[in-house]
Amino acid sequence: MRILLVLTFVVAFAAASYGCGKGKSGSGAPQTKKVGDCEIETITIGTGIAAAQEVPADAMWIRVNALNSAGNELFKKAADDLKAALDARGVPIYSCTELTHVKSGPCWPAYSIEFRIKLTEEAAGHFHRFLQQMGIANKRPVAERPDNYGPFFISCGMGSSDLWTVWYEK
Repeated sequence: MRILLVLTFVVAFAAASYGCGKGKSGSGAPQTKKVGDCEIETITIGTGIAAAQEVPADAMWIRVNALNSAGNELFKKAADDLKAALDARGVPIYSCTELTHVKSGPCWPAYSIEFRIKLTEEAAGHFHRFLQQMGIANKRPVAERPDNYGPFFISCGMGSSDLWTVWYEK
């Protein structure tokens, strides 16, 4: 539970500190910050979503996560496909981080891109079923968690609570 709270703080801090992508290419040098016991690096991959003036406190989060580097291009493709899926379902996006990487410390997972979205728990359940039927970044969803969590996984929740996770094939 403590690690989940630290992760939530880390991702929120990364979003606030670095802002969201402004459509830049992935050529920017990573920026590194110390957050608690974790050293966090932000890698600009060009998520291209400008932050809203204010993100409501009840905004849900949806994240592309990975334990190992899947390569910046795969992370960018996963973020782009997730954005397209959210847009296709009419889900408003308040903000999106660039790729954050935990270089050292107890924070988990090592790689993450977080979208802050307007979605109810009921609608999140519908979106979960929608994602279970579609590929993201040319990877198919799978029913069981793959070894080492696969190339990436997508989770959704609110505050420090996870609602669901979709796993993707290696």
